[in-house]
Amino acid sequence: MVSVEPHRDLHLEQLQQLVNCHLAGVVPGWQLPTSVIAGSLRPRPGDPDFDLWVAERHTLCAVEEDRLLGAAHVLRYTSEAAVGAGYRGTAELAWLLFWPEAEAAARALIEAARELVSGWGPTRVYACDTSLPVPVVSGVPESWPHVSAALVRAGFASLAIHEQVLYGGRLPEVGQHAPPVAGLEVRAVADEPGQRFLAELDGLEIGFLEWSPDLSCGGSLPALAGWAELCALRIREEWRGRGIGGWLVRRTVPFLRMVGVSRVVVALTAWQEEAGAGRFCKRLGWEPVVRLEQGWSAGA
Repeated sequence: MVSVEPHRDLHLEQLQQLVNCHLAGVVPGWQLPTSVIAGSLRPRPGDPDFDLWVAERHTLCAVEEDRLLGAAHVLRYTSEAAVGAGYRGTAELAWLLFWPEAEAAARALIEAARELVSGWGPTRVYACDTSLPVPVVSGVPESWPHVSAALVRAGFASLAIHEQVLYGGRLPEVGQHAPPVAGLEVRAVADEPGQRFLAELDGLEIGFLEWSPDLSCGGSLPALAGWAELCALRIREEWRGRGIGGWLVRRTVPFLRMVGVSRVVVALTAWQEEAGAGRFCKRLGWEPVVRLEQGWSAGA
């Protein structure tokens, strides 16, 4: 019989296996060490996962005969003015994971989370916005149909406009150095936590690009070593369609190589993909990796 109990350290090894098996269905090869998982469950001030908006966090484990079948992480957001209006006084099922054949465990976890949340009196309950402590990933990936089905059965719904798609692949070749517009130059600007590059013409900024060049977070996520995220790329409207975006990406490849980057991930919204960003990624050799449903919520 499935029972739900608070997370204990003795669950950690099985929880890591559960997390990493699911994460492998998002980006192959990505995984989390036990130290990062444990730290995200009970973060302290100064930790990367510490969130001043969160008043309480609880991790629930569904267990049957000492086997971990599933787990859920539940958050209560404060009602203070510093909290974003959309999250003020709300709760969130930050993540829900369970083995696909363990539907009973999923039902038990959701029921336990619902009982916990009901005592808080939230204005709304979100699901899977916070997600796992790994860069880029937020929402429910299409490779987790059992999770999305469990959320739907529990009364949650996602908004199609919040769909996200991850593109990924190897660094493109540097290509030719001649700019697509005569006189176009690239200038690097330090921009924490990543790196910003400007495309300038006669001192005028006509576009920029931002990289997050170390998704391993300083080595705390060793499986993500060598991965970078293309966080932003903007070209002024009157200069679009001239190949400046692709040229800017290729011109910054030497910088990425110097810091050990060999692979790239890009997170696009569905409308960005349809508007041309998807075609742009494919021209650089990056293909869709996974789609994620975001914007899950239910009434209080």
